[in-house]
Amino acid sequence: MTLWPQSRIDPCRGWRLIRNVYDMVHLALWSLLIACVIFFCVFTLPQLPQVQAKMEAQRILSLQAENSAYCEKWGFAVSTQKHQACLLDLQELRTKIDQRASAEVFP
Repeated sequence: MTLWPQSRIDPCRGWRLIRNVYDMVHLALWSLLIACVIFFCVFTLPQLPQVQAKMEAQRILSLQAENSAYCEKWGFAVSTQKHQACLLDLQELRTKIDQRASAEVFP
């Protein structure tokens, strides 16, 4: 005499359920990855050159303002020959520093 009916005791049933849940989660994760890749390729990737150009323009404007502030701090009045020469010297200095840094990172 058994307490549980035979139909309820099925050790493979639990493993089948686990395997089905695993397969569904696996399929859902792959589907999500594919959807994210498609979204990135359609909406984000075409915008990258514009975003990079905008960031570079902001960086250049920031450096120009910083250079001008240094030249004013050092006593060269704005719109004078010495101020322009100072700006050119600072720009050349920054270019050399950037080139050295790039040479160290990418020899």
